[in-house]
Amino acid sequence: MLDIHDRYSIVLYQTHMAKKQATRKSQKITIQMLSQYTGFSEEIILEALEFGTISPDSCCL
Repeated sequence: MLDIHDRYSIVLYQTHMAKKQATRKSQKITIQMLSQYTGFSEEIILEALEFGTISPDSCCL
C-alpha cells in the first residue's frame, strides 16, 4: 500500500507530464486543465505541488 507521500509524488509526476505536454503545444495551463488531463482533483494537485517530490532526473515544475 502506498503511503500519502508516495501518492503525492505520483500525482506530482503525472501533473508534471501533463504540463510538459501542454507546453509543447504552446498552451497556457491552469489547475483546472491539469485536473481534467490527469483525472485528479484540483485539491490533490495543489497538495501534491506542496508535499510531493519527483526524482532529480525529471525537470521540476
